[in-house]
Amino acid sequence: MQDFDFKQFEPFLFLIIGLVAVIISTIKRNRSISLKDTGERVEGIIYKLEQSGNRNSDLESSSSTMDKITVRFVTKKQEWITSEIKQPFALFFTGQYKPGDKVEVYYDPTDPANFYVDTKQSELVARIVITVVGLIFCLIGLYKLCS
Repeated sequence: MQDFDFKQFEPFLFLIIGLVAVIISTIKRNRSISLKDTGERVEGIIYKLEQSGNRNSDLESSSSTMDKITVRFVTKKQEWITSEIKQPFALFFTGQYKPGDKVEVYYDPTDPANFYVDTKQSELVARIVITVVGLIFCLIGLYKLCS
């Protein structure tokens, strides 16, 4: 019985990961970003900052990265909405927001829980970074395949 040799599949793994990254960053569209054009605009506040539960406990004690951001706003029909920001390709860097900071919120009048927060950085930058990383993975895969 032969031993499994992972080295022969390594170039294909790099190619697959790279292609998936490029495809996701170019094709996946954020539906909530269209709310900036079609939704109701209101002012909201950063209600709460939390750490997500997927970090190593040793790292949590040494880092104060808050990566779950909860926003609160009142709709034009006087409904209170308090929910975590869920925007793909939005990079919420440490220190970008503090509790009580005012933000622009665009929401769907028929479903106010569907909202978009106008962030301090561009979604395009995140898409470009993911595309470049994907292309680097593809190039590494092609290099390993040809060598």
